[in-house]
Amino acid sequence: MDLRQLETFCKVAELGSFSRAAEAVYLTQPTVSGHIASLEQIFGLKLFDRLGRKTTLTNAGRSLYRYAKEILRLRDEALNAIYEFSHLIRGRITIGGSTIPGEYFLPKVMGGFHKVAPGISVNLLIADSQEIVDILLAGEIEMGVVGMRFNGEKVKSHPLFKDRVIIIAHLKHPLAQKREVSWEELKSVPLLIRERGSGTREAFERYVTAAGYRLEDLKILGEVGSSTAVKEGVKAQIGLGFISNLAVREEIEGGKVKEIKVKGSSAPERDFFLVVSRGRELSPPARRFMEFLISWGPLPQ
Repeated sequence: MDLRQLETFCKVAELGSFSRAAEAVYLTQPTVSGHIASLEQIFGLKLFDRLGRKTTLTNAGRSLYRYAKEILRLRDEALNAIYEFSHLIRGRITIGGSTIPGEYFLPKVMGGFHKVAPGISVNLLIADSQEIVDILLAGEIEMGVVGMRFNGEKVKSHPLFKDRVIIIAHLKHPLAQKREVSWEELKSVPLLIRERGSGTREAFERYVTAAGYRLEDLKILGEVGSSTAVKEGVKAQIGLGFISNLAVREEIEGGKVKEIKVKGSSAPERDFFLVVSRGRELSPPARRFMEFLISWGPLPQ
């Protein structure tokens, strides 16, 4: 058993797919399958159940996953500590991002950071805001960027940038032909929204409440786990979507969807926050990344 095998095992567990894990760790799928087979041979136990395209951890696999994540975290901590003696900032860090910053903001920051600190490798985990904070408190990441403020004894938040949360429609939707729509019109059409735990969902609920309505007053067609799912649903003309402006800017500029404005209501704004654990000192590479992240500046609206 080696660290590369454990790293591959964790990636398969997190992505639920051998092929997606192979892409993430830059290995071929047969190599990934070989790593998992070697681990299963070592322990004499199945680590994954393979049901069609879905790959899930067995009870033994879940137990190994907890220890494997801790082993990999200690590896990174040891490397960062040793590199500090070289007076060159090198090492590996793992950060987290909720869906919007994880897909549309942090990859750009990571690209810029690599130019100024090529010796630091940055791994990115993407989940919803609540999950990122849970992972942070579990010690699996050193920092995260989320769409909700978390403050307390265990988490410290730092505002990074603002984003608008807007309603979008397919160009052929009847409401897309209007400059503005009323709440009564909005209540009569199917609407796709994000899942609970998402910062976009939280902003949507505040928006509806501020207008004097409840979620039950709207025709919620479905709750989905990503901004991509919202966009694809709107493109398929199954309803309107409530989504981050940052996530749909290219589609609006390309004329694929249109922003719907509601009479008497401005699109809600929400902040994205850097979150760190109050009880954990950041490694030197993580401190360097945090300084770069904070200095990145505001995003265009």
